Amino acid sequence: MDNLAKYLKKSTDSDEIPEEVVKVEEERKIKVSVSTSVGCVREHNEDNFFADEFGMRLEEEDAFTGELDFRCRRIFAVCDGMGGEDFGDEASEISAGVIGFYKEKMRDSAPELLHDVVNAYAVKANNEIWEMVRRRQGYQSGSTLAMAIVDSENINVFNIGDSRVYFYQEKKLRQITEDQTLAMKKFKENIYTEEQAKNSPDCHRITNFLGIDERGLGPQAVHTGTFPTEPMMILICSDGLTDMCCDEEIAEILSEKTENHADALVDRALENGGVDNVTCVVISF
Repeated sequence: MDNLAKYLKKSTDSDEIPEEVVKVEEERKIKVSVSTSVGCVREHNEDNFFADEFGMRLEEEDAFTGELDFRCRRIFAVCDGMGGEDFGDEASEISAGVIGFYKEKMRDSAPELLHDVVNAYAVKANNEIWEMVRRRQGYQSGSTLAMAIVDSENINVFNIGDSRVYFYQEKKLRQITEDQTLAMKKFKENIYTEEQAKNSPDCHRITNFLGIDERGLGPQAVHTGTFPTEPMMILICSDGLTDMCCDEEIAEILSEKTENHADALVDRALENGGVDNVTCVVISF
């Protein structure tokens, strides 16, 4: 992981960005809040995050806020190591670390090629996890991915597994990603109702994750869509939040004036039982 820890222009016809454009982009700010906790039951934190220039998790417990400008694409993600497999904490650390390796490619790629770059990242992360497992003589390990890539015009959302991306806008919370689980598969096949899918043990049986493919092809990230960068909040979280807090609670906390919305969400998950690791990244425009 030492090497992975180190992974931590737009051009005009004249190859120079007009001064007035630079000034506007510098004035617009992205507010970022991040929080992660081991929870009330687990011994180790198997979640990780990537928060652009702020990097990834280095401690079991972490919380901070900051600001970024819009001068380039910004990459944010949550990675949840699979607790039922070997070395889940290392799998999520690899997943977050490899994002750092691909950060510049994600920033510089043409919009129509961005999904291809994210899929190339997924192959690399998948293979790094398999190599870690082989080296550690384990059976299998894996990590989810929920990612938002943001610039001054667009938000691109990707996911693998059951970590989620939400938009909070005009006092409404909307889930953007779709869980890749056996429960969701059965719901789409009309085997489960929506309520049965939510309460079934199958809701934690992930059908796609980083580390799933020993052939080295890697999983494919789902590109949920490209959305305009409008005034809103983006929440990226592990299931340690959504298993403990309903949508109404999440929306209530995001509506409040607080310094660190991510930390407030994690605190509520802990108050409600905190049976799993919980990680939140909140981006506000």
